[in-house]
Amino acid sequence: MDSIKILVMSTNGILRDGITSWLVSTFGAMNLDGFEVTTIAFKGVIADIVAEVEATGLDVVTLPHRQNDAKAYARAFKYLLASRHFDVIHVCCNSALAVFELLEAKKHGVRMRIAHSRNTMCSHCAANTLLNPLFQSSITDRCACGNDAGKWLFGGRSFTVIPNGKDLKTYVFSQDVRLVVRDELGLMDGEIAFGHVGGFNEQKNHLKLLDCFAEFYRRDPTSKLFLVGEGDLQNSVKEKAEALGIANRVHFLGRRDDVPRLLNAMDCMVLPSLYEGFPNVVLEWQLSGLPVVMSDTITNECAITSLVSQASLAASAVEWADAVEAAMAGRDRMADSVSAHEAAKAKGYDIHESAAMLRHLYLEGAAKCR
Repeated sequence: MDSIKILVMSTNGILRDGITSWLVSTFGAMNLDGFEVTTIAFKGVIADIVAEVEATGLDVVTLPHRQNDAKAYARAFKYLLASRHFDVIHVCCNSALAVFELLEAKKHGVRMRIAHSRNTMCSHCAANTLLNPLFQSSITDRCACGNDAGKWLFGGRSFTVIPNGKDLKTYVFSQDVRLVVRDELGLMDGEIAFGHVGGFNEQKNHLKLLDCFAEFYRRDPTSKLFLVGEGDLQNSVKEKAEALGIANRVHFLGRRDDVPRLLNAMDCMVLPSLYEGFPNVVLEWQLSGLPVVMSDTITNECAITSLVSQASLAASAVEWADAVEAAMAGRDRMADSVSAHEAAKAKGYDIHESAAMLRHLYLEGAAKCR
C-alpha cells in the first residue's frame, strides 16, 4: 500500500510557539510508518527550529510568508499541493481565515481536510464571521485542543478533542535538581521564586503580571520573578519593571531549552493571559507540582488538579497577590507532582497516547477517502 501523504501546518508557520512545540512533541512520539508528513515554514524562519522539526521525521518546505507576501505564498502553496498530491491536510488555526488552505486543498483533490482549533479567540473577528460558512463547508474533520477551543471555531458542530499530550516523565519534580537550579539562579534559602513562560506579546499580559509581582514584593522583599521567553514587547516590560522599582528583582531568562529543569526551582507560576486556547504551560507546571494562578479568561480545562486557581483580569494587584498567597499555602511539592502525573495520565495527556490517537484519525480518515 502507498504511504499516506499528510500536510500538517500552522497558519503561522513554524515558530517558537505552542503549536510548533505540539508539532515536535506529537510527531516525535508518533509511529510514522506508512506516513509521509510535510509541514510548512515561512521565509526567515530560524534554522534551529527547522532542524528540531525535521528531527521528528517531518519534511519542512519553506514558502513565502503568508502575511507579508500573500500572492507569492498563494502561488507557492498551490504548487505544493499540485506537486505532492496529499491525502490529508491538517491545518492548525484559530479562525476561519484558514479557509484559503482548506479550499485550495479541496480543489487539488485532498479528500481529508482537518481544521484543528488551537485557541478561543482571534484578532480579526469580522473576517472570521464573514468567512465562517465557507470555512465550515471546506472541512471534512474538526479537531480542537480542548472543548472551549472547539466551541469557539466550530460552534455547535461536532469535533474531536486531541489532548495536548506531554512526555510526562520530563516534568517529574526533583528536590535535588531544585537545589542545583536555585543555586544557578542565585536564589537563597527561603527566597520565593515566581515564574512565567511565554512570549512577550499582548496576549500574555506581562504588564499585569508585573503589577501583581510588585504587590507581592511589597509584602515579601525576598521574592523574585523569572520570565522565560522572547518577543517584541520585552523592552516595554523591562521599562515597566524599572518604573515599578522592581527591576533588580525581575530576571529575564530569554529562550530556554531546559524549561522542565527550571520549573524545579520555582515556587509559584502566574499566567494573567488575556486569552488562551489550551495553555500547555499550565499542564506542565502542575506536573512539576507548582501552584498556578491564572486569569479567569483561560479555559479551566487545563486545571487537572487543585493546584490551579483563577483570578479576574479586572481584579486589583492586591487581590491577585492574595490569590497567589492562598495558592501557595500548605502545598506538598512532591506529593502534588505525583498527583498531577496520575491525573494527567487518567485524562489522556500522555504524549504517546495523544500521538497514537492522531495516527488513528489519519489512518481511519484516509481509508474512508480511498
